Amino acid sequence: MGELLNKQHKFYLHNEQALLEKYKGQFIVIHNEQVADSFGSERDAYIYSVKHFQIGTFLIKEVIAGVSKI
Repeated sequence: MGELLNKQHKFYLHNEQALLEKYKGQFIVIHNEQVADSFGSERDAYIYSVKHFQIGTFLIKEVIAGVSKI
């Protein structure tokens, strides 16, 4: 995993409980160690991400309880 993606993943793990409370069941886009936006589908999250950020600088994560893998 690249250094930037590792930072985004660590942000998710560190904030998992708060993210679950706010975004449960949604796909979030993490960029610069913050949530850039949330979406109902992974496809929509991807389309948004590639329009706004360089590939490799963001992480799309489905927010589901007990699942903290990429």
